[in-house]
Amino acid sequence: MASKNKVPSPSKPPRWNNALAGTPDPREIRKRALIAAAGRTFGAKGFHNTTLDDIAEALSVTKPALYRYVKNKHEILYECHRLAIGMAEEALSEAEAGQASALEVLRGFIERYICKMTSELGTCVVLTEYYSMTTQHSELIQQRRRVVDTQLRALITRCVHEGAVAPCDPKLAVFFFMGAINNINRWFSEKGETRGDAIAKAFADHVIHGLRPALKGGSTSLAATKSPRSQRLKR
Repeated sequence: MASKNKVPSPSKPPRWNNALAGTPDPREIRKRALIAAAGRTFGAKGFHNTTLDDIAEALSVTKPALYRYVKNKHEILYECHRLAIGMAEEALSEAEAGQASALEVLRGFIERYICKMTSELGTCVVLTEYYSMTTQHSELIQQRRRVVDTQLRALITRCVHEGAVAPCDPKLAVFFFMGAINNINRWFSEKGETRGDAIAKAFADHVIHGLRPALKGGSTSLAATKSPRSQRLKR
């Protein structure tokens, strides 16, 4: 007797956003997938309006599955900040490896950090939710932020000494570009017209242009970086 054709079951969204494919040790990957999904959900609904049920639904898992990795929303908020500061640390370390000048390190850091942020955290507006963290979590994040801030100020000082950046207050210079970078998550959309890598390059260009010393006539030294061919065409 011929067997009846089975009707295929409707496809379900991949659990953990398919973050486990091909990974030998999935626990940390699961946690990063959780943090990224939570950050996007917080961005869409707001931290206080988001429940663990919302996050579980975004990952196509049950809420009890989340409790294997986090205890509550505040721990997820802390993990979002921990992931973000970790990206800044990685970006700075990678930029410093093998770069010849301080200005190249600065550009490399900005581009890498923005690419990391937009690719994994996306619209994680919750990174501006400093006051919703517990006191203990806030202190831990602030300690690491201060280290990165100190390193970036030293980098700006190196740029000034090398003549690549106009004399300035390194603290205010870092506040200037890090403030802009850390607010990208407020308006960035993964479905938008501009990709993260394009934003990274544009921001790096703007920062370098803004910090470079002025030449005679009021223009900045960015013009000096144009190709010899473009300079010849002006003559």
